Amino acid sequence: MRLSERFVDNCILINSPCETKEAILNELVDTLCSAYKLEHRDEIFEAVWNREKTRSTGIGCGLAVPHAKIDYVDRMCMVAATVPKGLDFDSFDGEPVYLLILIVSPGNTVGPHLKALSSVSRLLADGNVRKDLIGAKDPAEFLTILRSAEDKYL
Repeated sequence: MRLSERFVDNCILINSPCETKEAILNELVDTLCSAYKLEHRDEIFEAVWNREKTRSTGIGCGLAVPHAKIDYVDRMCMVAATVPKGLDFDSFDGEPVYLLILIVSPGNTVGPHLKALSSVSRLLADGNVRKDLIGAKDPAEFLTILRSAEDKYL
């Protein structure tokens, strides 16, 4: 799955000033709802937040992939954010998170959601790709870096 094809306009946040897990998740959900013109913002946030409270999606190496399956969406939606200062995300390795990709999928689907999570893991296992994405100066550069990684790994 090519993640770059899932991103729509205005869904990549560069240099977020957020300092807490809850703040960045709120910013990501706000961006998601705005970019995809989704309603039910509070319900979407609650699903993402509840998922996060059961087990952190901070998977290590500066990366978090918050995700949820939600009946209020009719297609997979993704947003990304970079946080240059890093923030505590209760990651498995105890390190700060600098890059987040939020994935929200319809509640009745399984395959595409798992494929997206797998693609994120495969692409971002490369430390140089993570570093380059975190250092992207704007959304266009972020997508260029992501597409280049997809050409290499997918």
